[in-house]
Amino acid sequence: MDKEKRDVNLKRLQIIYTIIAGVVMGIFTLLNYLLYEKTNTELTNNLKIENELRPREFENNLKLTLYKEVKEAIGQKDTTMQNATLLVVNEMLDRDSVFRGKLINILLQSTNSRKLIETQQKLDVFQEGEVSIIPDKFTIDVFYLEDILKEAEPRADAVCSLIRSMYPKYIIRKRLLPKSINARIGYQIDFNQIRYDIGTEEAQIAKNILSEIKNNEIFQKEQPILKGINNNTKNYLSIFIRNM
Repeated sequence: MDKEKRDVNLKRLQIIYTIIAGVVMGIFTLLNYLLYEKTNTELTNNLKIENELRPREFENNLKLTLYKEVKEAIGQKDTTMQNATLLVVNEMLDRDSVFRGKLINILLQSTNSRKLIETQQKLDVFQEGEVSIIPDKFTIDVFYLEDILKEAEPRADAVCSLIRSMYPKYIIRKRLLPKSINARIGYQIDFNQIRYDIGTEEAQIAKNILSEIKNNEIFQKEQPILKGINNNTKNYLSIFIRNM
């Protein structure tokens, strides 16, 4: 009888132990899950914060570096270095007009201010032309290169007059292409050319203009080349004039 009772009690103890072990395991699993979720959330938040801070840190470092370059350029009174620094400031801070303007104003106080002001004015005029294009109006820009002004500008005038007679309802603009802009990727013009978007009506307009340019003998040595590009600039065509 005692043996039976012991067996029954043992079975009860085993059942109780199993239940307790299950509960403990469940609690342990839940705690692990909660700890994982907390850790994962913290990691996610930390990564988010880090990803938000990195661009700001880079931007702040860039501004500090450019500021130091500006101070050094003025301190050395090196006109070549000052001009190069001005171009770098315009290029690297194209989206931060406030800080860019402050650094430019500092540079323009240098001994080379007249030349720097002239360079900056050319850049400003070019930029104004870029943002003033009217999407609903067909625009043709005739660029003449700064490095060959004597050859390029008179031909730009002739091309503009010719195109206005062909397309009186279009906006025709003669624009200077500064050396610093032409050095950028996407420009680097080293021959006369007419650029148009591939697969658009601009292709036929470009062909018509080239044909009339040849008929009017505007260029004696180097005729413009048609150059199709994928620029997706609706109702816009550009002509680049470098030499004869």
